[in-house]
Amino acid sequence: MLQMRSALESAGFTAHCINLKANSGWHGMEHLALQLRDRVEEVTVARETCALVGFSMGGIVARYYLQRLGGAERVHKFIALSSPHFGSFWAHFLPYKGGRQLRIGSEFLSSLNRDTSVLESAAPVSIWTPYDATILPQSSSRLPLGKTYQIPVSLHRWVPQNRAVIEIVVAELAEVLKDDP
Repeated sequence: MLQMRSALESAGFTAHCINLKANSGWHGMEHLALQLRDRVEEVTVARETCALVGFSMGGIVARYYLQRLGGAERVHKFIALSSPHFGSFWAHFLPYKGGRQLRIGSEFLSSLNRDTSVLESAAPVSIWTPYDATILPQSSSRLPLGKTYQIPVSLHRWVPQNRAVIEIVVAELAEVLKDDP
């Protein structure tokens, strides 16, 4: 994430890397989304909005914040990088709450996917790779609304470090500024 942060700052943005505690999802997405909400409140000025970029499970945490905790009012742009919006096969092997929530067909994800319209105000973007061996099926990383970019990145963990992905994130955020200086 340091490469992305550096690129964003070089483009004139203020970037914060938000590290959530118990980030394995042991206590579930709700626990992490509450931390995200608190951190967004800390780093933004009252009545200002911000952009959120979430990688992998972080994109699902961001969605819960946006869709269930009122975050859509604080976020003008949401970008998800290889996030399992419709679950991942591998989550079936994770015995804790967050793992159960990220399973294909989980009630948690089904609930979020029933009202994706809440995300419209955040001009959502999903960036995914067809080579992802962590998010299976890979198509699960595509949001059903907003812009979608398919980038050929070899490994899941390399997605936020990939130059093409970083360029898309910077361009998407710059587009927001161009539309609303």
